[in-house]
Amino acid sequence: MTYQEAVDYLFGLGEARIKPGLSRINQALTKLGEPQNGFPQVVVGGTNGKGSVIAMMESVLSDAGYRVGRFTSPHLFRYEERIRVGGDDLPARLLPGIVEDVRKTGVPLSYFEFAAACALLHFSRVGVDLALLEVGLGGRWDATNATCPILSVITSISRDHMEWLGETIEQIAWEKAPIMREAAPVVLGRMPAAAMEVMLKEASLTGAHTRVYLRDFSLDAGDSVLSYSGTGWKIDGITLGLEGEFQVGNAACAIAALEELAGAGYDIGRENVLAGLSEVRWSGRFERIPTSPGIIVDSAHNQDAIRALSGSLKESKGRRVWLFSALKDKDIAGMAGQVVGDMICIVPLKHPRSAGVEMMRDIFEKSGMKAVASASLEEGLTRARAEAGEEGTIVVAGSVYLAAAVLEELEHEAEEGS
Repeated sequence: MTYQEAVDYLFGLGEARIKPGLSRINQALTKLGEPQNGFPQVVVGGTNGKGSVIAMMESVLSDAGYRVGRFTSPHLFRYEERIRVGGDDLPARLLPGIVEDVRKTGVPLSYFEFAAACALLHFSRVGVDLALLEVGLGGRWDATNATCPILSVITSISRDHMEWLGETIEQIAWEKAPIMREAAPVVLGRMPAAAMEVMLKEASLTGAHTRVYLRDFSLDAGDSVLSYSGTGWKIDGITLGLEGEFQVGNAACAIAALEELAGAGYDIGRENVLAGLSEVRWSGRFERIPTSPGIIVDSAHNQDAIRALSGSLKESKGRRVWLFSALKDKDIAGMAGQVVGDMICIVPLKHPRSAGVEMMRDIFEKSGMKAVASASLEEGLTRARAEAGEEGTIVVAGSVYLAAAVLEELEHEAEEGS
């Protein structure tokens, strides 16, 4: 199997294979020799902030000298970004062999289940001190729930993937809660009271030990630095390498999780926290491109994420122009109600589930926003630049696929201009 054949095989695993249940991933892992039993895991779930929390934890743990495996999704540019060890993406030369080994199990896995099996197999083969696993969808039937984590983190709860998780906050919380484990700690981030009530009830039934944001830990903002207060740690002078006000809550969850790991025997100190958090990077998440006009590329793709992104733009100068696209199964009307700016440029996505540009334009116009539809990303970006002017800001949001497309286009422009 060549690299391209491996990638084509993976992308051929369509959504039709998604079926609730852990039987398939459990069967595949059994045939692979139970790779998940060779190293401890931390599982991170929630609606928003999962990837950022994992990126922060990875950076701190790496600074402390640990060899960390990281499984996240989706990727921006290359499939190998989903599986990292020691800060490096999965080597492309290894992908065909791993894909072939998982394929040979004969188990009809979904795209995400297959990716999780590949990650766990790779982590087992190369050896990691700890693996950080991002939950893909929900938690109860997610492939990552086939592991036995020593710690779980649930970052936030809001409306997303309602077709799978339910329409209410309580239903969504109930679906995400099962990543908790008996007698293991769970860090619970900021979430609506109704969701927290479900989480605490499920933790009580499970026997998980809860650490709750603003009850057991907090991260307070000073003039330019942050101060963490937990059950044992008191750390001042924290700076974040990731921008956006919403990252404060994510960082609080990450530090609380690290504090739990330290209590379990991991050698993590104040200096590791300070260095790791200041150096962390997570492409496509409030990524600021220093051009004129300035561009902020983000992957916000649901109502709460767009609200948080809008709240982080208070200091942006000049006109604020959004560049937006989304998948058709997303709550576009909910997102439209949270966008704050002067106008929005709608562009198409090269994705089979892309929403129509005219439909998205109509939704934003109904919300009171001036909106224009463009025939291509290049056309929309040109229009956004003209509307923002040299002193303005372009805000890219709506989908990780749009974030990736914009970053690729900007790189292409830079290469042509050099």
